[in-house]
Amino acid sequence: MITNTLLALGLAGAALNAGAAVTYTATGGTTSAVAGVTTNTFDDGLLPAGFATYDQPGALIPSPGNPGYAAQPPGDATAFFSVGVSNGQPSSSSVTFGGAGVRYFGYYMGSPDNYNIVTLYSGNTMVLQINGDAMASAASLLANGNQQAGFYLNFFTDSGTTITKVTFSSNQNAFESDNHSYIAAVPEPRTYAMLLTGIGLLGLASRRGHQSNPRFY
Repeated sequence: MITNTLLALGLAGAALNAGAAVTYTATGGTTSAVAGVTTNTFDDGLLPAGFATYDQPGALIPSPGNPGYAAQPPGDATAFFSVGVSNGQPSSSSVTFGGAGVRYFGYYMGSPDNYNIVTLYSGNTMVLQINGDAMASAASLLANGNQQAGFYLNFFTDSGTTITKVTFSSNQNAFESDNHSYIAAVPEPRTYAMLLTGIGLLGLASRRGHQSNPRFY
């Protein structure tokens, strides 16, 4: 399932290492606090395809998961995304973005482990790779597999970089995440359609306003 967040929420947290092409922060909550995101919740039991395409159906874990090999991220009792080494999970799975890619990507993460790895690409170039220690550290937590620990990880690009692929990998059980969010570097066609519709409605309202207030000379 894909949802859109259009509320004008501010960016949460300060970016780390401001000189890098991609920076990241950790925030609280199960969803992104960044304005204008599109979110893949996985709640309908399907991996999205289209602008954001996922490559491994086995990475989709139905609720309530299994604490023995794929623990459901805390506070979000729905289907989720997981990579690992047993029970049909792929050890690696990627989401690839169409068009020019995205300028923001984020996900809710549960039970961080040091062997969890996320890798971000711009075209064929790896622009960032971090492990579970770095992810947990951003949230002031330890990567010790605590199944009650959860946080939202946000990745921001600089003005000259876009993210075209994100790969989740884990050589043990497991790397669990949910509510993957992104902002397209160039607005998607449906965003343009919404914008044009809004402009059209504003124009119509303006014309009606002039017609309802005739001037007499």
